[in-house]
Formats: sequence, C-alpha cells, structure tokens
Amino acid sequence: MRWLNERIRDDRGATAVMVGLLMVPLIGFLAIALDVGALYAERAQLQNGADAAALAIANDCALDDSCDNAAGLSQTFANANANDAAANVGGINYPTANSVRVVTSTRDAATGDAAMRHPFAAMIGTEFSTVEAEATAEWGSPVSSATVLPLAVSLCEFERAIDVNGIFTGELQLFRIDMNTPCPGPDGHPIPGGFGWLDLVATGECSGIIERETLPSRPGIAFPNTPACNAVLTSLEGSTIIVPIFDGGTGTGAGGTFRIHGFAAFEVTGWRFTGGRVNVDPAAPACTGSCQGIQGRFVEWVSPDAAGVEIGGPDLGVTIIRLSR
Repeated sequence: MRWLNERIRDDRGATAVMVGLLMVPLIGFLAIALDVGALYAERAQLQNGADAAALAIANDCALDDSCDNAAGLSQTFANANANDAAANVGGINYPTANSVRVVTSTRDAATGDAAMRHPFAAMIGTEFSTVEAEATAEWGSPVSSATVLPLAVSLCEFERAIDVNGIFTGELQLFRIDMNTPCPGPDGHPIPGGFGWLDLVATGECSGIIERETLPSRPGIAFPNTPACNAVLTSLEGSTIIVPIFDGGTGTGAGGTFRIHGFAAFEVTGWRFTGGRVNVDPAAPACTGSCQGIQGRFVEWVSPDAAGVEIGGPDLGVTIIRLSR
C-alpha cells in the first residue's frame, strides 16, 4: 500500500509538469481562436468602411468634379462601418482622373491608438497589430449601352414576360418589329416611324447610344445592314443580351427618342429579320412569312454595368459609379 501511495504522489508531480508544459501551446491556441478571429472581424469592418467611403467620394466627384469633401466623407463612412465607431483613414489618392482609392486602418475607440490590443496573444509575444483595407471606386459616363443588338422593346410588350407579382415566367416570347402593337402611341408605337431599332453608337459597332435617359431611334423595320451587326447575328443564338425597355418616346423617325424604363437580360433563341436573316426557334411563338422579330425569353432586370459597360465615354448626362477593386 505504501508503494502505491508513493506512485500516486509521483504521478501528481508529473501531471503538474505536463500541465505547465502544455500551457504555452494552449494559450497560443486561445490566441488564435479569439484574437485572430477579432482581427478578421476588424478587417471586414474596415473593408466595408473603405468600400462605402470610396463610393461616397466617387459620387461627390461625379456631381461637381471638385471632390472637395473627400476627407470628411471618408472618415464619416469609415467610422460608421466600425462596430466601435472608430477607424483611421490611412490615405486617399486618385489613381486616374475618374477614380479614387481609400485606405482604412485600425483605431482603438478608447485610446485612439492605431492598433488593436491582443490580451491573449500578448502572452506569447504579440501584444498589438494593425489591420488595413482598401477600395477603389470609379465614376464617369458609359462608353456605350452594352446592348448586343441596337434593339429596344416596349414596356407593355415586355410585361408579357412577368406575372402579376413581377416574377419572370421564363416563357418563350416573340417580339415583332414589323406591326402595330397594343402599346400607346401613333400606330401602336411610341413614335411615328420608330419600330424599336436604335441609332448605332458608331460606325463599326452594333450597339445603341444612351443619351441622358433616352435612346435615339433608327427609323424603319429593316435590320441594320452593317458588317458589325451581321457579325453579331451569326453568334446570337443561345446568348443572353441586354435589352433596353422603353415606356414612351418623343419626336418622329430619325429624330425620335425612346424613353428608358430599365434594362433586362434576354436569352435569344431565334429571329427573322430583313435580308434573309432567318434562324427561327420552332419552340417559340411562330414568326413566319413577312414576320420581322426576335424570339427568346427575358430572365431578369439588370443595370447597364452588368453587361460590362466601360467608363470614359462622352458626358451625355448618364453617370456610372462603381467599385473597381
């Protein structure tokens, strides 16, 4: 029995040594679990602040080209996105004439220190650390409307693609450009001589021009007979294009404009246009004989930049503001 008691006492000493040896890695694991987690949370807050600040400055610059409130806006949005309402703005610069880069970094709300204190990691030699985040936003006019075809669809025809709750049905549709429609306007069209074709953005391209909130009309029902549009048409089947939706218009013929209601993604399945440009979809509503139109389904509302609109076009009153990184 004495021997057994001695062995137990010996084991107690060994256990104390093992606990002492394991304390360092245990504290290290605790530091990883708590302090590193806090770093990730801080980084997320700083990134939100940098994104918001960059967009706010870009919007301010787009309004009057002065960018005169950059410091105030950046600090306001950096603080607003921090849980403790405190963050530093490490820098504001302008990589290009129409972009701004904002850097945010850690600030302790209680002490004002530009670092985070780590209560657990301090036990293994890391007492403080600083986290940074950055965001770049750009602003400017779109180069083009990003439509694959210079074609617009009236709102009242488009509404066939959605149900009473505004949900896209996914049903195949036929949108004709050669006949009167039930939509308001002279002869069933919002402008006399305007059948949905848009004025081309430039020679050699096959997309429409956005001017303020309107789309210039191209008169007649004929498909634009240009090399660029013919090339686009050959690869159109099965692709998704961005189609402007208009809800009215003014003027007549080439002097007319369609008023933009929004933009929607359209999956093309078939078409019949002038000049023997025919590739009809038998599963969609028929387009035969003298029919001129495009077949497919609308799938969702989109913004112009969803199609990859480039920034840097002439200032026609439309401005895009977005994060670029």
